Amino acid sequence: MTPPVDMINAKIAIVLTDIIGSTKFVQKHGPQVAATWFGTHDRMVMSLITRFNGHWVDNSDGHLMYFATVQDAVAFAFQYKKDMRIHKFPFRSRIGIHWDENMIITKTAKHLVRGGVKRLNIEGLGKATAARCMSICGPEQILLTNKAMQKFKERTVSNRFIPKNALSAMVGLYQFKGVSEPIQLWAMGQTEIQLQPPPDGDKVKRLGGAKKIKTRLRNKNLIEKFWWFFYRLGFLSFCLWLWILWPLLTSEYQKSMWGIDYKILIPFEWIDEYIVKNVIWFIEEIKKGPPNGR
Repeated sequence: MTPPVDMINAKIAIVLTDIIGSTKFVQKHGPQVAATWFGTHDRMVMSLITRFNGHWVDNSDGHLMYFATVQDAVAFAFQYKKDMRIHKFPFRSRIGIHWDENMIITKTAKHLVRGGVKRLNIEGLGKATAARCMSICGPEQILLTNKAMQKFKERTVSNRFIPKNALSAMVGLYQFKGVSEPIQLWAMGQTEIQLQPPPDGDKVKRLGGAKKIKTRLRNKNLIEKFWWFFYRLGFLSFCLWLWILWPLLTSEYQKSMWGIDYKILIPFEWIDEYIVKNVIWFIEEIKKGPPNGR
């Protein structure tokens, strides 16, 4: 069957966003406040879609759109997250990106558009895959399927809207409901916390992968750096106090003088005795020299 002229095959990057907790937000702040914020959010998203050469398809609590390249989709995602922070929106959102080379784009007839029907629509398994990917995305991260990430890595030019310190990490293998083969997912962000593996969702099950993604110190945010130094200083402090108190912990005589008679401290005496015995043995072996005949 020959497809109609308003239906074309396309290779596109599908992007889905979703406001986290939109229903609770309406319940808490009321429909008027919610409508104002959601309207501001919609205008911002539509502006960004145009700015990054994308095409709007549909929206409800979030937006469905597509881009000709994954690079434009990623640039949109980073700028979208940045503008959410700049404009201090009282909610956060998820975002998922998928690349599909077998999507169908349909254009609606003009008389139907005038009647309120969507101007464009996309069909294909890629739309459901992007939706599954988006559904488990963390509030501050950008989530991509493996196809999207591999296509992104093929880029030959940089995009000034993608931060130079942008990080990416493979966060695990996931099984999507309705998709036969498991899919690797990637996270993008600028700090370690934005790269952590998302948990299971209603229609997504995590099959495996690293439990925690670690980055270099320079890529951690202020809180992550604080805990990085805190744990290491704590360990060094423990070692220092252990070295200072070792003579007391390992001496039965000194403990009796101080009135310390805790059975839990007895193993320190055994450890010290074992160490001393092996050190003495090692020194004696050195003094003996190499065996005869060598």
